[in-house]
Amino acid sequence: MNILRQLEGKVCINPDRRELSQAYLRVFIFVGCMVYCFAQYDTTYLRDITFFAFLATLFWLGMAWRKVGSDKVRHIGALVYDCGIIGLVMVGFGSGMMGMFAVLLWVSIGYGLRYRSPLYLKLGMMLTSATFIVSAMVTNWNELAVFATLLVTLIIIPLALMRPMTEMINLLERFSATNKMLDEANKTKIRFMSDVSHDLLTPVSSIIGYCQLSQPSIEGIRISAIQLTRQIRAIIGRSAAEDLSFDEPEESFIPAELLRQVAAIVKPLAESRGLRIDVVNRARLGTFFGGYDSLSICLMNLANNAAKHSKGTQVTLSVSEERGGLLFEVTDDGVGIAPSQQQRIFDRFHRGPAAAETDGLGLGLAIVKDTIERIGGRVELTSGHLGSTFRLHAPATLIDRSAAAQSAPPKSALVRSVATDLASILFVDDELQSRAAWSGVLREAGYSVHSAASGIEALAAIDAGNRYDICVLDYRMPGMNGIELASAIRERQPTMRLVAISADKLHDKPSVFTRALDSRLLDAALQKPLHPTTLLSMVEQLRPA
Repeated sequence: MNILRQLEGKVCINPDRRELSQAYLRVFIFVGCMVYCFAQYDTTYLRDITFFAFLATLFWLGMAWRKVGSDKVRHIGALVYDCGIIGLVMVGFGSGMMGMFAVLLWVSIGYGLRYRSPLYLKLGMMLTSATFIVSAMVTNWNELAVFATLLVTLIIIPLALMRPMTEMINLLERFSATNKMLDEANKTKIRFMSDVSHDLLTPVSSIIGYCQLSQPSIEGIRISAIQLTRQIRAIIGRSAAEDLSFDEPEESFIPAELLRQVAAIVKPLAESRGLRIDVVNRARLGTFFGGYDSLSICLMNLANNAAKHSKGTQVTLSVSEERGGLLFEVTDDGVGIAPSQQQRIFDRFHRGPAAAETDGLGLGLAIVKDTIERIGGRVELTSGHLGSTFRLHAPATLIDRSAAAQSAPPKSALVRSVATDLASILFVDDELQSRAAWSGVLREAGYSVHSAASGIEALAAIDAGNRYDICVLDYRMPGMNGIELASAIRERQPTMRLVAISADKLHDKPSVFTRALDSRLLDAALQKPLHPTTLLSMVEQLRPA
């Protein structure tokens, strides 16, 4: 058996185990017949026939191994061969041919079952019947009653079984197709989970790495956190407007500095693949006002894609001015993108041939398109046989031409009020890290903040006599959700302004939030992930004058 497996591994190109197992069974049967005939019968005819059958069987084994011709022609040819050889052996046995009847009956039924084909079932019945009749006529078989009985059996049994066997074959086909679909689905799930893990852990790893630096890069951490948010939204989203439900605040930034930051983040990946990253600034010196975070994510994804998939030697990041904003370009000198791929390259989960060799979900360019369009811009692709250029047309306004602005880092446009120290805020969230982070943001903005880990703890603080101007509360909390907490707070302090936040899609629970907002149970509702500007702007609007 080991020799057969080794020989099969070197010669065989046919993956169909049904045909191969049938070929092996045919060889073993005719080897047994040859040994039996040589030992029991001293007739040249039988010995010649069995030896010829053995050689012909080896020939059909080679046909099956090398997958010669079409499958149907090869299968029907083997059926004709089996009937012909059995007929010749039956002629040699003469009146003792009855023993071969069981073999003919099996051939009549077996082909259809083995290959799950009603056509083979019908052909098997016709060929085996013809073989039996011709063999009986040649040998001048005189037992007509037995002959007629066997012939009727050879015809009636396949005919009687035709319908149930056809149904069984169809059932087996459906079962095989379902099993194949389940197997493919399981493989797809494994690949998907692996790619999800890779795409989500990459920005997490960057955040952890930045935190380990002696002087942590806050900007790098912030960009990686936003990138992680976009990945999650793109995976669980449903459409462009809903996938990336993230506020797009505008901030002051320096275009050349933005490109240098992106280049610094992508540089390790590029160097590992033998690429050089160049930054070219064609815009005027000065500070611009626009969607800084959105541009950061778009440029990061484009630069990462160029470094991963271009197979070139250089990636160039450039910026220039155009009417109404800025034009960012990411250019590589590697393999171009085929026109057929360019039509789908911005679709979610689409991965072209070049991307198949690397990890990823196929979300990067979809995120770029959705993100740039949400800030009123657009993305374009130009690609030929060699090299590709992605262009980001982004709205931006020049606000400072001074040279001093060139050394100033981008600043987040946090809203701060001159009278915020007079406003008191109750922040309720069961997640410790979220509670600590956003309470800290509010305190840095000048507010007096009390945090609570649950609805019960928040109500206890209110019942203790503390008065708050605003309560920011998470919707999904154990024990008492945000709506239930809001109702309890309204009974205690009707004038307190209430803002609900949720990581769930707000449009998935329209009845909950619509009724709560319409009835003034809630004053506002925000969706996680929050941006400091969004939260502080809302608090600023709601705080008492």
